[in-house]
Amino acid sequence: MTTVLMTQALQRQGEIWHSILSSQNLTVLWQNLDADLFAVLEGMETAGLALPQLLLLDMGMTVTNPYRFCQVAQSRFPGIAVLITAGSDHQITAAERRWALRMGAVDLLPGIQESSLMATAVSHLTRVLEILDALPIQQEPLMESLNRLTAPTPAPLPTAPLPSPLAAPSNIQYRGIRTLADTAPMVKGEEEGERRRRYRGSSY
Repeated sequence: MTTVLMTQALQRQGEIWHSILSSQNLTVLWQNLDADLFAVLEGMETAGLALPQLLLLDMGMTVTNPYRFCQVAQSRFPGIAVLITAGSDHQITAAERRWALRMGAVDLLPGIQESSLMATAVSHLTRVLEILDALPIQQEPLMESLNRLTAPTPAPLPTAPLPSPLAAPSNIQYRGIRTLADTAPMVKGEEEGERRRRYRGSSY
């Protein structure tokens, strides 16, 4: 089983890479940016585990400069290819790519763009499979993974509003007689009128 160990500075870039690589039956190990990758590789080696064939490292890795990492990796793990990505960049200049190759990377790729997800994902995946000698692309599972990535998030189901408590009526009367439960204040003029129109507790 071919294995890719990757780091990505942007969560969305990592999700896209993980999805499209997994669609090609590649095992993807997604490490945090602050992970000591040399310690990870040495731990795998000590445990007798197969080492990844490719390191997909983002420029935002925090433990060391990716170019410096490539230089050290060439001597410590010469059989592992290192591909650098710049997830937050839309384009890579020819000079930047030449420098990455000079430092020992197999390539330097810009971020996968949401506005042209299909085209850039296919292009980047083709380059990875070319490095791993794993072409051609398995198109059907790739399309399924891209469809999942672009599927709209379902809207949450509406919830029924809680019933509001019934307000106590401001006037409680029984057969025209005002009860003690009536606590609504009365206007002064209205109060005087009520006294004039009452006889033995009845209003008329």
